[in-house]
Amino acid sequence: MRMWSKLALGFWLVPTLAGATTGYITYTLEKAASPTADQLDAYVRIEAAMDSALGYYNTLTTIQKAINVQYDSSVSTADASSNGTLRFGFTRSYMYVGTAMHEIAHTVGVGTTPEYEALMVNGIFTGVHATATLRAITNDSTALLHGDSQHIWPYGLNYASEVKSAADLVDHCKIIQSLVQDLFHESVVYQGRIRSKS
Repeated sequence: MRMWSKLALGFWLVPTLAGATTGYITYTLEKAASPTADQLDAYVRIEAAMDSALGYYNTLTTIQKAINVQYDSSVSTADASSNGTLRFGFTRSYMYVGTAMHEIAHTVGVGTTPEYEALMVNGIFTGVHATATLRAITNDSTALLHGDSQHIWPYGLNYASEVKSAADLVDHCKIIQSLVQDLFHESVVYQGRIRSKS
């Protein structure tokens, strides 16, 4: 049975299954030894965003990844790489669940690995699992997952305007789970395996 709860500072509901999670994404937020008021505020917001994001990912996917999260006021928005580093910049509007989930997708290979590049052909992600999942979500047998060298759409959560409800966050997880399976040919993705095979 699915239950929903709200996190502090969060505007999105976090799905939880009674007593069970399937994914094992974890994060560590680097903190200054003597934080400023700005850093303290950022840490609270980042933790709320990441906790909410992991509520979705760890309930709805089998992905495993250890992520190192940083607050870097010189970053304009947020960024992440497949080595597991995820940075939030100064702008508070990016410290929310949608951005956190978008950046987590980068840490597991979206737009950050040669495997992703190989399956992105003329603006279409050609992985069979992600395509099938998108078609099931949209109930459209001709739907295609579009993208570029860094991002996918729909359900890439590239902009806050893409998130209309919690259902969009759920569908994002379904797409990323399938996309990762396309990239690494595994249904269960372990932490050390999310890296370039080349």
